[in-house]
This record gives sequence, C-alpha cells and structure tokens, in this order.
Amino acid sequence: MDERGKIYWHEAFFEALQLELYQYRDSLTFHNEHRLNEEALRMDVLVIKKDSGIQVSKNIGQIFKGSNIFEYKSELDNFSHWDYNKVLAYAYFYSAIEKIPMSDITITIALTIYPKKLIQTLENERGLQVKELGDGIFYIDGEVVPIQIIESKRLSPDTNLFLRNLRSNLSAIDMRDTLQSYKAQRPLDDKTAYLDRLIKANLRAYKEAVKMGALKEIFLQTADENGWLADRDRDRDRDRDIENAARIAKNLLIRGYSVEEVAEATELPLDTVISLVK
Repeated sequence: MDERGKIYWHEAFFEALQLELYQYRDSLTFHNEHRLNEEALRMDVLVIKKDSGIQVSKNIGQIFKGSNIFEYKSELDNFSHWDYNKVLAYAYFYSAIEKIPMSDITITIALTIYPKKLIQTLENERGLQVKELGDGIFYIDGEVVPIQIIESKRLSPDTNLFLRNLRSNLSAIDMRDTLQSYKAQRPLDDKTAYLDRLIKANLRAYKEAVKMGALKEIFLQTADENGWLADRDRDRDRDRDIENAARIAKNLLIRGYSVEEVAEATELPLDTVISLVK
C-alpha cells in the first residue's frame, strides 16, 4: 500500500494463480514478471507446462499449451484495445526470443472491469468472435493464439475463490471463506503478498470474519505477527497519544499556563489547545 492508500495487487495475483492451480503445482512452473529482453519489457505472469502431456482441467487452464502468458489488471484498471495489442505483441516477441511456435502459446487477460469497448472492437473491427465459456470466462475465437478474458468478479466462488476475491469490498463471509480455503493449502503464518493485500484492502471484513469460527486466535495472531493490523494499531496508538496530550494540556491550563506555552509543551495544535479552554 502506498501513501495514498492504493493497494498493489500484482504480486497477490501471482500467488492467486498458484492457489487456483494448486493441484497442478508439480506440473506447472510460474514466472512472475517474466522479462522478454534486457530492458523493461515484462509479462505479468508466465506459466509453463513442465510436461506437454499434462492436461489442465481447471476452467482457467483448459486453454493451456506449453507457454501461457497472463496479463493482469486490478480492480480500478481498464483494459483498452492498445493494451490488448501490447499483450499480443508479448506473444510474438516471446515466440521470437525463445524460438517457441505461436501454436504453443496462449494468452489470458485477467481483470475486474469488463472490457466492453475492447470486445466491441474485436467483434466489429477485427471480425473476431467472443464466446462466454462459463462464469466470467470469455474465449476470443479467430485470433492468432488462443486468448481468454477472465472477468474475475463473475467467477464462481466454488471454483475460483482466490481470483474472484482478489479485490476490496469483500463481505465478512467472502473473507472467511477465502481464509479457510487458503489455510487448506498453505500455512497462515507465511507472510504472502496474497494475504497481505487481501487483508489490508478488507480490514473491516477481516476483523468480522475472524469472529465467525474457531480460527479466530490463529488469524489474529498471524495478522499481528505479519503486521497486517499495523495501520489499525498505529491509528489506535495515535488516538491514545492525542487523548493523553489533551489531558495534560487541560491540567496545565488549570494551573495558569498560557495556551501558547501549553501548545509548545504538549505539541498539540494551538487551535486544539484553545478549544480546551472552557
């Protein structure tokens, strides 16, 4: 999270993919921000099948071939036709650099905001067909490589919980279900980007979720150890410090000190000290 409160979801998306495809963890290799050359040209995620004979039956991986490029846009980001062209260029460039046939490459575009204008452009100007294969999964028919678009918020919570809930504004139930599913695959005491971003973006839902079941103490302890509640604690300590300073300021005012002297001694704003003179 930066100083403006923006959540950076990309690292969490990388882990969410691995959680979604956990049953194929021995057959797939995941590369985060795979560099295409020595300059700053990078794919968000590259997933490589170790064994060409492995068939991924999970809905988001049914199109998989040998090399699978993922482009991710977080919940506030749009995806334009120019973004689409850039990702398509990744496939061409990767094919040329690695000497991999285009026929062995796929592209997955994962986003939250449905790219309505892009779909219209692909259908009306490019003559491509966009078919919905299932909840939130759209296949672009007629492109040079297989391409699917994943609208994460429409994915089924039963099938794609980790990708579906990679956003803010989760309910307490959403958060509880995600934490319990996560715990079934990985220990909660690991500080991962997925949990870190998810909890920071949904702190209220997290605090409500941990009250719902027997995992309360585990979740709270893990959050405290990993600093996920640091913002809450920092705000709480700051409020406590302000209350203590105000109490001291009142006592000093009663003893006859000027508001200027009290403000300097307590480091409270002058307006705050003046408001205590009643």
